[in-house]
Amino acid sequence: MTGNPNESAFRRWRAVVKLFLLILAFVALAGAISPAGNVAQDKPSFVEQYARPSDIPAAGPTPTPLQCPTCCPCWFLSRINQYFDQVVPPALPQGWLATNVLGPPPLWVTSDSGVPTPPADTSPNAAYIDDPAVQSDKRLDSLQFYGTLPRLTFRHNFNLEASDVDPNLGFDGGVLELSTDGGNTFQDILDAGGTFLMGGYNRTISPDRGSPLAGRHAWSGNSNGFITTVVDVNANSFDFVLRWRMASDNTGSSEGWRVDTVNISWCQNEGCPQPTPRRFPTPRSRGTAAPRP
Repeated sequence: MTGNPNESAFRRWRAVVKLFLLILAFVALAGAISPAGNVAQDKPSFVEQYARPSDIPAAGPTPTPLQCPTCCPCWFLSRINQYFDQVVPPALPQGWLATNVLGPPPLWVTSDSGVPTPPADTSPNAAYIDDPAVQSDKRLDSLQFYGTLPRLTFRHNFNLEASDVDPNLGFDGGVLELSTDGGNTFQDILDAGGTFLMGGYNRTISPDRGSPLAGRHAWSGNSNGFITTVVDVNANSFDFVLRWRMASDNTGSSEGWRVDTVNISWCQNEGCPQPTPRRFPTPRSRGTAAPRP
């Protein structure tokens, strides 16, 4: 008895559809189990104890996110997130160091009130230093970190003594410096090969008023609240310490400098395993063929 051709065609069509759906399900399951080939993975850092909860929004617009090399799946982004909120003022977080090379106290501290306002970008605390009416050189060093292609993003609010006449001239100011030898020596972030992507220096410190930063580009004047600075460090080293440095002269004072919402990200390689070399059998010696008789 011959079957219905329409029914046979329907069965074949249904079988093809089932096979197609099965393949789609397999592909989706494989993607959920393992990441795609040569894509840099964004893994949590070993210092994520400094991170704030994920529901805190990012602070202001930022450039394109840092991209790690895609030649090997072992590359991933590592981060230090510091919001200065896990300590009780005036204490600094573990690993951060404040020093006064010149001038009276206070040193850099954490603060939850005072000027310039607002006192913090992410409540309750920010790192803070005053701007006195005497010569001073006050420094805040980050913890030490290691990596490749580091990028720094931070928010800061400053009101530092500057000229009311010349918008390019500052009297007291702040700079960002970098050490690539474990914190023994520092140089300006730009001299170390860094590049500001946004929020770079806005004035030059007067060369004739005795400031320790005389003649240097710096942040000075009034930021009118928190602004975002992003800098690619790009130093030829894998060992970094960052320094926020405020210096004043003896001609006047202002409100000071607040730093908050610090994010340091860099590329890190866990070490991709090297493929085991294939072993080929040693060719058997053929020897010398005997002459035919």
